[in-house]
Amino acid sequence: MRLDLWLRLVLLLALVGVAWWAAGKIHRLCPPGLDPERARRLEALLSLGRSLLRALVLAVAFLIALDLFGLNLGPLLTGAGIVGVILGLGAQSVIRDLIAGVVLVLEGPFGIGEVIHAAGVGGTVERITLRATYLRDADGTLHAIPNSMLGVISNLSRDWARVAADLPLPRATPWEHVEAIRSEAEAAMAQDETLAGSGRGPLTIAGVEGISETAFVVRFEIPVHPAARWTAARRLRYHLIRAARTLEISPIHRQEA
Repeated sequence: MRLDLWLRLVLLLALVGVAWWAAGKIHRLCPPGLDPERARRLEALLSLGRSLLRALVLAVAFLIALDLFGLNLGPLLTGAGIVGVILGLGAQSVIRDLIAGVVLVLEGPFGIGEVIHAAGVGGTVERITLRATYLRDADGTLHAIPNSMLGVISNLSRDWARVAADLPLPRATPWEHVEAIRSEAEAAMAQDETLAGSGRGPLTIAGVEGISETAFVVRFEIPVHPAARWTAARRLRYHLIRAARTLEISPIHRQEA
């Protein structure tokens, strides 16, 4: 009888291991060919489902193990229900996190791989569980934020982004030269291999942002793909300065402007 019990336990452990492994592979159910938005939402939903399935596997395995040892589950389940009510009253924040996690996945304000700002930190979404969302910032630090504490969420990876750069110029600079700087910089960005696939639009002059005794500050803007916003911002500043110097115009230091 004892040998039969151990064989059943070994079989139970094997089944738990297989179920755990299968739950870890659930993300492969994402079909190819989906648009990026739907793919991110589905991946986030599958990540949440993986956590739920693994928790369910452990709970069922625990109950089966108790039954194998001959324990009466009726009183145990009744007592567990009472304890669950007590724990629920004392763990309301955990319950809020779980509910918030489900709502986040269903509404889809962000997905895995997107860059967001939430709860005072920003980074790339690496994982979404029932309890928390995990962000990796630019320094490599991993932030675990409880889902109920995300608050206002700013998504930097949706649809499109606008990059702006300010260029301080001598006050005597004719406006025709400003237009020439824009044209020169726009042509240079079109040939910049670093910006290939950035989905950029036309470079425009937003207007004059400030005036001092010696200079005025001109703001240039260009729409780009969200993922390219940081690279595009650096390259835009570079090409604006280079275009100004090509036209023999010396940009003013910002302190002087």
